[in-house]
Amino acid sequence: MVNSRKPRRRTNKEEQAILEEAFQVNHRPSSEIKEQLARQLNMNLRTVQIWFQNRRQSLKK
Repeated sequence: MVNSRKPRRRTNKEEQAILEEAFQVNHRPSSEIKEQLARQLNMNLRTVQIWFQNRRQSLKK
């Protein structure tokens, strides 16, 4: 069987810095801000949404 999943995408240092900065301003940004970040970083909106979910979860640990 061939693995049909996409390979995992890692954020680079620049993307990480921009996302972290946005996270410090607001842990739960509006969909408009997430769309703006996705366009700015050339990422999928879903990827940005998941990044914020994962980042909020890591705060709890």
